[in-house]
Amino acid sequence: MRIANLLLPMLVLALLGCGGGGGGDFVAPGTLSLRLGADSLPGYTQAVVSVEKVEASQDGSSWTTLGTVRATYDLRQLQGGNSAALVTGAGVRSGAFQAFRITWALVNYADPTSIPAYVVTPGTKGAALAMPVTTPVSGRVEVPANGSGSGLLMLDGGQMVQARTAAATPYAFQATGRAFDLATAPTIRGHLADGATALAGAEVYAETVDGAGLATLQRRAFTDAAGGYVLEGLLPATLYFVVAQPAGYGAAAGSPVQAAAGVVYIQDLAFSAPKAPGTLTLAVTPASPANTGTWGELRQSLSTGNLGSQMLIVRSGTVATGPGQDLATFAGLAPAVYGVAAQRSVNGAAPVLKVTASQQLVTAGAVTAAAVTYP
Repeated sequence: MRIANLLLPMLVLALLGCGGGGGGDFVAPGTLSLRLGADSLPGYTQAVVSVEKVEASQDGSSWTTLGTVRATYDLRQLQGGNSAALVTGAGVRSGAFQAFRITWALVNYADPTSIPAYVVTPGTKGAALAMPVTTPVSGRVEVPANGSGSGLLMLDGGQMVQARTAAATPYAFQATGRAFDLATAPTIRGHLADGATALAGAEVYAETVDGAGLATLQRRAFTDAAGGYVLEGLLPATLYFVVAQPAGYGAAAGSPVQAAAGVVYIQDLAFSAPKAPGTLTLAVTPASPANTGTWGELRQSLSTGNLGSQMLIVRSGTVATGPGQDLATFAGLAPAVYGVAAQRSVNGAAPVLKVTASQQLVTAGAVTAAAVTYP
């Protein structure tokens, strides 16, 4: 009996070590940590959201709760390399996680007396931000066997916060997101300056261009007080163009960056001779319905070094939705000719691009009006 009692637990351990005898089902454990980041948000001084929990999936159907986060974040502070920890060292099965899900909270965990989500614009006290129940985030993050994986969940800025002037809740959160493996994600950083003068508060874009020459904005961030910027959440083996147009200055692009896994690239952009700026307004009709995000874009042909000139995005801004139309306003534009376009995404799907019939001339001190119509 003593021998039998000793052999039984040894047999159980042996079966567990080979997957319980079920044909090799055993998967080595690992840990997964996730951070939350966001693109820049022009026009807002704060964008506060509250997170209840985060889930991850290896197959897109079976979900693992990584942790009950219960934290409140200002997305305006999570851009430019300043992401925040969501989950640290959650125990998971090793392997590739390809889908994530953020559940938004109904409580403001930083201040229980405040609403869980709101935005603040210059000169205002803030307004409620309508949130979805969850936001899906796709992208691959690897967890090695008996090791640790780290991922970054980046919220895209194109339609993150959309103003709805005729709605009961004046702002709607419609961001999509992408997950990046921090072990392989490249980073581009640098400075914007006019001679010895740092250009603070300028928006910097990382863009890709497809085979037809169409640019797509992939990442965006503001420069800090020293003119520095950080564009994180990038894909390896991808060619990026870095573009900026500080207020009053002509747009400039750096040499193309062929981003490799885990490499940090430096791209400094120089500007000079600012001019009295103009403004362009873009009207988009019909107005966006509740499930649709819309944003406007201005494009110009810019020199990019060894790849010659490329038609690149120099400004991008989310519209304000009114009773009959959407309106995007681009201020601080250097006098020049701009290509004008709008992007519209339904339920987070791939956006549909619409362009104006002709390029628009912006002159100093004047307002230029442009319009596009869907479909």
